[in-house]
Amino acid sequence: MTERYDGGAPDGFDAAQLALRELVLAATVRIHHAGAGYAHDEPGSFLGSGFFVAPNWVLTCAHVVHAEEGGEVTVVYRTSPYEDPRAVPGKVAATLPEHAGRLVPGSWPAPDLALVRLGEPVGHTCVYVSERPNPHFGGSRVYYAGWTGARGRLEILDGYLSVQGTISAWSPEEQVRLGQNDLPPGVSGGPVIDPVRGEVVGVLKSRADHGTGGTSIGVEQLRTLQLPTGAPGTGHTDAHPIDPRQSGSHLTDARPTEAHPSGTHADNPPPNNPPPDTPHPADLYQAVFHAHDRYHRDRQQPSDSPAPTWADIQGELGARPGRALSPHERGELLGRLADLPPPASTRTLLDILRSLPNFRLPALVPAPRGWRDGLGVLYEHARQDGARKLVIDYAMRILAAERDRRPSVRAAEAALWEWVRHASTGLDAGYRTELALQRAELLGRAHPAHERVDDGPGQVLTEHAAQHPSLAPPGPSVLLVVLRRGWEPDRCDWSISVADTDGGTTLLHETERTPLADLDAHVAAPLTEAFRQCDGPGRPATLYVALPHLLLGAAVDDWRLRSDGVPLGVERPVLVRCSDRDQLPDEGADGPGAWPAAAWEQYGDEGDEGDEDGERRDRWRRLHAWQAQAEVLDCDDGVRRPVPDTAALRGLAPHTVPVLCRLGDLRYESDPAALGRILRAGFGVAMWRRWRRQPESVCGEFHRGAKTVVDDGNGVAFLPDAVHGLRKQMHAGLTEAYWAHGVALLYDDPHRPLPGTGDLLEAP
Repeated sequence: MTERYDGGAPDGFDAAQLALRELVLAATVRIHHAGAGYAHDEPGSFLGSGFFVAPNWVLTCAHVVHAEEGGEVTVVYRTSPYEDPRAVPGKVAATLPEHAGRLVPGSWPAPDLALVRLGEPVGHTCVYVSERPNPHFGGSRVYYAGWTGARGRLEILDGYLSVQGTISAWSPEEQVRLGQNDLPPGVSGGPVIDPVRGEVVGVLKSRADHGTGGTSIGVEQLRTLQLPTGAPGTGHTDAHPIDPRQSGSHLTDARPTEAHPSGTHADNPPPNNPPPDTPHPADLYQAVFHAHDRYHRDRQQPSDSPAPTWADIQGELGARPGRALSPHERGELLGRLADLPPPASTRTLLDILRSLPNFRLPALVPAPRGWRDGLGVLYEHARQDGARKLVIDYAMRILAAERDRRPSVRAAEAALWEWVRHASTGLDAGYRTELALQRAELLGRAHPAHERVDDGPGQVLTEHAAQHPSLAPPGPSVLLVVLRRGWEPDRCDWSISVADTDGGTTLLHETERTPLADLDAHVAAPLTEAFRQCDGPGRPATLYVALPHLLLGAAVDDWRLRSDGVPLGVERPVLVRCSDRDQLPDEGADGPGAWPAAAWEQYGDEGDEGDEDGERRDRWRRLHAWQAQAEVLDCDDGVRRPVPDTAALRGLAPHTVPVLCRLGDLRYESDPAALGRILRAGFGVAMWRRWRRQPESVCGEFHRGAKTVVDDGNGVAFLPDAVHGLRKQMHAGLTEAYWAHGVALLYDDPHRPLPGTGDLLEAP
């Protein structure tokens, strides 16, 4: 039986240390054998400890998980002492070193680390991992936490250990010797924390066979995770191994054709639309720590959680990273660096560090690998009087690094410059002027036409993209139209049609008075027949589901045609349309339905003023001719806000794709009709996610992912395939796609009317 920790503190803890303890215990997990046959509250299935190092990622020891069949385990966690434990499946993604433990039963040589990828997205807290180059401690002792079943029941324990030296310094086998406390079985894999700075510096590896204490491995050893040679779609193809003496890493679930966050497969990108330069999923080090740094940046934003953040507690402890930054400044800087592509190689990062004025780069094993690692190097080797300028100079050199400057990258660079500008406010005027000149020089560099650095109202797409999909003959598709019965709101009438390539439709099935709650079961057989008629080899037909506007948030992409089948949204593109435009919310106080000509003046066209159907056509045409830009309407940096009224929505730029972060989070009276107002304003393309309240959840990853998919794509015509790709990635357990859990896409072409609805508009 699991023993709850009750929030009490060991003797000698002050308020800040107690708050740090609560954060550590909430992020510390226990790892069990996989399979429902085991009781996860009993010691029999218990393997060891671990901790959340980033959203949906657990760091532990390799010897804890190495013997599990197929690398599958169960992770049990809870976010507070007052919540019941929750079990979630996980799979070992990488171990350091590779398979060494199989050679000597019961052992695994250093560094003895493993990363476990959760099989589904969950809400939880994460530790803060030090960016310093080696295990540096603010004092002579460290704080630890872990789980044990030594007394016949599972319980979490924590305490202090003294730092007694190192073993095998300057090598991948380096370990820190710890003592003056008993370590029972099971705590291996738990976090080791510097209690002075309030950051995780290591992982408990072993306990002493005789006496007290044990050893820990520094988290910096994760930098030795190797990127597979020639991995596609990444900017981090490191041609210079960090250390030729190091053991390689093992990627147990590498996939040959992973996709980037927009859902486009790297081995078959659409024309003129290659994937953004983001960390390849196989580069686990960059993927995990980019997610770690964005998480801690986003946690500083307003949220539904009243709990203090790691930066809050670090501030209370008096930590000041590198004598130059406050914990909050550091968290914001690391988050903005994590929005950028990683260094092109370790050599590129080392060259940037060597170029800094009045700075000597020390010999480091393992060498720094990511932007965060470079920042950590500066802390230990900067002069007291020049530390802040050194950090700012480092950020400016990162801005100047060569990279593919897509819209999302340009936005990330602009955000980093804003951090630099704010951080330099208290420095001398001459230095601030020099920074402004450097920024102007960067903006004035010659760029190809598709890499314009201005932030104008939108860009004209390439000729291919502007002429691509919706204006060309569509492929075969299936249309499910659902109409709610006004006098029986819990029932509906529905029909299934097949649309051929020339735009004609054939009705296959129609039924009346079906209970809405059972609709998925009733449509399964006729949908299966429709797909059989439309699917081509390797190209499943798109399913359009036309729903009443108040039901647009239904999870139709989660329906399954068979109990043992995959969700429809994984099997094929599933898009949403509106089936009751004649019942959209009345304008009321939103103003008249006239189309505001002023909204189009900057685009050189006044639109079809006064014509609501023309409004839809205008938006559709311009959205497919201009580079689209996502705009989140209901959430501002984690703060819930009402969706604007119809008049305000009509004033949005024609290349705007509305995005709703929290559909279903009904806080305002107008929330149920939010999507109806978006439709009334003439939008035919919109994206949202179905909101599910989770502890410690943040919105930043969804905002970033939605903007990357929309802004970096070559037009909204690619969005249906992009969303389908994301759903396939989530189903396959690709952590980098978890931000898109519950995502849906409205794609309602005004030139393709719904049969029998009177929604006929003139042909394009």
